[in-house]
Amino acid sequence: MRPGRLWPLLVPYVLRSCRMTPLLAAAVAGWLLVGAATAVSGGLRLSDAVLLIRAGAVLLAVGAAFVLDDSAAATTEVTPVPRWLPRALRTGVAVVSAGAGWLGVLVLGARAVGPEERGLLPWAGLTLEAAGLLAVVLALAALGLRLTAGSGGGALATPGALLLVVLAALAPLPEGLQPFAPPLSRAWGSSRAVWAVLLGVAASAVVVLIREPSAAATGARDLRTAGEGR
Repeated sequence: MRPGRLWPLLVPYVLRSCRMTPLLAAAVAGWLLVGAATAVSGGLRLSDAVLLIRAGAVLLAVGAAFVLDDSAAATTEVTPVPRWLPRALRTGVAVVSAGAGWLGVLVLGARAVGPEERGLLPWAGLTLEAAGLLAVVLALAALGLRLTAGSGGGALATPGALLLVVLAALAPLPEGLQPFAPPLSRAWGSSRAVWAVLLGVAASAVVVLIREPSAAATGARDLRTAGEGR
């Protein structure tokens, strides 16, 4: 059966089996984080609101990584369905769901900004940043799927994503390469270029990593392993 005819059959199964709880918890945590600040202060400075919005983006990206996990991967190694098909569907579910969560974070974040600065909130720039961060984390999750037989992408992506965020925020990078530049600063435009590059590279990595190695490559690897064991 051609892959194009498998999509309608796979969608219900993938939707039922997606590990959505971490992403839902992350979305709720992000909304509460930004919403609580709005309720308490009534008007944050632009820089403080952007910091909270970025925290929400990190939570959503980490939660989305778990959507790629397949708890039944060990029992479905031999199927008529190419492994990349359900992985691609799970990736799509992760992206769409994280996008919905991000919209909530961004709207609440805009309400948290004081009226005098609300119009200065860089919606598009922050969305590009969130998309790039999501792509990087999903690439880590896709790598984790390869290393854990399809079931541990989220577990590998979570510490990797947090480490990368901390390093990006604290490392003494040149002004033009700072990914988390303050809004309206001189480095803001160049930081958007950094995120655009990261988005493209990470998205390409996801496409490559969700596919299974070719049969020839797998066979050659098995032969090398068998030869080394002699």
